[in-house]
Amino acid sequence: MKNMKGPDIFDLKTDDEFKNLIRPLTRQEYLQLETNIIADGCLTPIVTWKGVIVDGHNRYEICRKNGIPFFTEEHKFSCREEAIAWICANQLGRRNLSEETRKYLIGIQYESEKTVNRKKNARGTNQYTGKSEDAPDQGIQSRSKTAARIADAYHVSRGSVEKYAIYSKALKKIEKKEPALVSKILSGKYKISHNGVLELSNLPADDVKKINRQMERADSDFVRYQSTRKEIFQNRQKEIVPDQSPSVKDMPAYDPDSEVTALSLTMPSWVSSMSRVEKATDFSRITRNARERLQSALIDLQNSALHMLTLLRENSK
Repeated sequence: MKNMKGPDIFDLKTDDEFKNLIRPLTRQEYLQLETNIIADGCLTPIVTWKGVIVDGHNRYEICRKNGIPFFTEEHKFSCREEAIAWICANQLGRRNLSEETRKYLIGIQYESEKTVNRKKNARGTNQYTGKSEDAPDQGIQSRSKTAARIADAYHVSRGSVEKYAIYSKALKKIEKKEPALVSKILSGKYKISHNGVLELSNLPADDVKKINRQMERADSDFVRYQSTRKEIFQNRQKEIVPDQSPSVKDMPAYDPDSEVTALSLTMPSWVSSMSRVEKATDFSRITRNARERLQSALIDLQNSALHMLTLLRENSK
């Protein structure tokens, strides 16, 4: 349901999370939009929800600055997540999105729509069948249908949609540590892979801020994650200083392979444990909390393994 209002000059509210989902205009694009609005008026309504802008931030700013009346189009969303899903879908229908932004928005839309579905069935039963939505198979079917529908809309696989959701969650973690770095990733100025984003999201906030400072000092069109990552981990190694240095006579004979050998010996047990769980578990029936805990642990393990493989490659003779 939509409610049109205007033309007039209204006081509208903005929301940072909503605004950050919208691709920022280049200076040239903004000036062209301002020229058009001054010449022809604001022809496209500003979309709102409860008086908060969900689309049209630039039009609103230009109209207020130049005293130009505008229309508003109030949408009726059931919850905040439904508004976010709408913003993502609206943005994904526009041109000039970077591939990074496209993946991010698809992931956000998927996660938001899953939340909307849960909220619409707060009692945990399907309004048509009466069957409990808390049952594992029902929850999985619902998520599967949502992923399949979004995959079909954007011509990607269902697995890609779920992968993009992991990507968007990782970017949200990075945003809490250094918001400016996320915009560099989404614009393509910071070249970083999916696995790189996952690893970056788990770095301490100080390291993430250092990487952003490196980006700001760089005199180039783009920077690759591997170059900044290498500097961070090299600096971290330099900072590791033992509290006490034993004398030579107290030191045991140095074995450069001891730690690596010990680590290698523990890995077969990890593989065996995962194989045992795979055979003994019906993954379609586990709870969402158990699924998310295991997924988080596996991502951390994957990031650590990728980091170790990188160290081995960089120091191979």
